[in-house]
Amino acid sequence: MKPVHILSMMTLLALSNGVIAEDRIQQQLKGWLEEQDPDADGRISRDEATGLMKRFFDRNDSNKDGFLDTKELLALAERLARNNGRNRNGDQNRNQRTYASDAKIRSQVPEGVAVELNIAYREGNKAWQLDLARPKEVSSSPRPAIVFVHGGGWVSGDKRAESFIGPALQYASKGYVTVSVNYRLDREILPCVHDVKCAVRWLRAHSKEYNIDPKRIGAYGNSAGGHLVTMLGLSHTEPTLEGDGPWQDFSSRVQAVAASATPTLPRFGRGSDEVRKRVAPMSYVSADSPPMLLFHDEADRTVPVANSDGFVKALQAAGAKDITYKRYTNKSGHGVFGRNAKETVPMMEAFFARTLKPGNHSEQERD
Repeated sequence: MKPVHILSMMTLLALSNGVIAEDRIQQQLKGWLEEQDPDADGRISRDEATGLMKRFFDRNDSNKDGFLDTKELLALAERLARNNGRNRNGDQNRNQRTYASDAKIRSQVPEGVAVELNIAYREGNKAWQLDLARPKEVSSSPRPAIVFVHGGGWVSGDKRAESFIGPALQYASKGYVTVSVNYRLDREILPCVHDVKCAVRWLRAHSKEYNIDPKRIGAYGNSAGGHLVTMLGLSHTEPTLEGDGPWQDFSSRVQAVAASATPTLPRFGRGSDEVRKRVAPMSYVSADSPPMLLFHDEADRTVPVANSDGFVKALQAAGAKDITYKRYTNKSGHGVFGRNAKETVPMMEAFFARTLKPGNHSEQERD
């Protein structure tokens, strides 16, 4: 009888992982060409490249012909896959290990503020959680609320990022009810939109419990988070963006938006042209757009400043009445908000006080 050769479990896993890695490399290549090859010639020119592909174009253009062809893109995808594999071996979940624990957050809570952590705004996925902060002092009138949405290119980041949970705690000490939101991380973007809308609906559904005025909810986000909060302010006219989550009897619209380094017509992510149009804030510009405070720097290589330039022009042309655009030229780049904090932080604080505090908010219809 011939010997039977049985593959070890480790060998099977290695073979399986090899197939999965190769599939991911091919998907990565396909995604890049779908996103950054509008003339469909099978290569990406310097002018077509966006984000990090544009930033590191010369490094990846090995033959220096001004194009990234399939061979060069495959080499890049393979290199990224190897790096990701090494990262996964050392850290299976970077988000959980690099962001603040519950205990650390509780140690940072300002005096007079109460927090509730890891609240499920929908059941079934750990991504559907938020952290909530509010003043301990009892108020005879409902309080305004602010939703903080982290960035990370729709594929990374966490509600515990210091630039989001930190301000959430501080704004709670100023009389707001605040939430910092997690959402499913997905390059197709659509699930991210569904989730943040569900979180806002949850907030309205629980407005009496937390003494929130449902007609005075604002939102802040940076980069991908900026995109998502802008969608919260504009896209309430598109019911298909609400997703299949609960609290559908409540509106997902916010009444004031502060956003920085915002992709308003994103060429990032994956999906059909129809889906990309549906998740683009530019698609929902109208005269009744809520008050907006926008920040961008002309040296931003991750999200070109043209995103905000064109967006603001479209808002003005549509007749939007309350748009403030701070366009920086100091090479603060994609970190425009944090690197200009001496100006951006007080500007945002004044903006939310003006648009959300009692007696100060606009008279436009707010659902």
